[in-house]
Amino acid sequence: MQNFADQIKGCLPQRKAMLVFFSLVLILALILWSPTLWAAPEKEKPTKKPAQSPAAGVTPGPSIKASATNDSNINAALKRADEMMKKGEVDGPLKILVSVYEYSKDVLFTVKFFQGHYEKAVNDPTTSQGEKEEIYIKLKRMAQLVPKYNNIKEVTTYNLGYLYAKKGDAEKARKFLTEVLELTLFSTKKDSISMKAKALLLDLYGLEGEF
Repeated sequence: MQNFADQIKGCLPQRKAMLVFFSLVLILALILWSPTLWAAPEKEKPTKKPAQSPAAGVTPGPSIKASATNDSNINAALKRADEMMKKGEVDGPLKILVSVYEYSKDVLFTVKFFQGHYEKAVNDPTTSQGEKEEIYIKLKRMAQLVPKYNNIKEVTTYNLGYLYAKKGDAEKARKFLTEVLELTLFSTKKDSISMKAKALLLDLYGLEGEF
């Protein structure tokens, strides 16, 4: 009996060694099979800030470019184009004057359209006196706008014809120069727009001499 107990005591160190061995094997297996457990934690990706919604009462829409031609900056645009032309530039003033031309043409069309209808309204017996007085004020403003933009369009149209002729685009040059003849008052003075336009057109037509 004593001998059997001694045998059991002798086996205990062996069992402990086996348990330690299997524990190490198990830990090693876990490390090999689950590398993600020991990987460094991923950095959090920065979240995009949500786009700010428009303020209450403001309707989103396309913004108007600050450089767009309008009544407040048209004189400055014409002055800038004139300075560039004096330096012999072509493309720069062309870009400016095309914008001025289109703007002045649209303004004149709009003003003349309402001018004609307002004049009919003030002569209409069914139009109230109060409405007629408001229309008279508007017609007075229009009477100032029409000559201003007629002059701008006339000069701009001539300069476009001149610049396109200088650029070598005869077709566009003729288009604007012949339009000048429809816009300007005829004058036989050599420095008048009509005579300047005639001289450029004769050269573009290839006609010898003058008429």
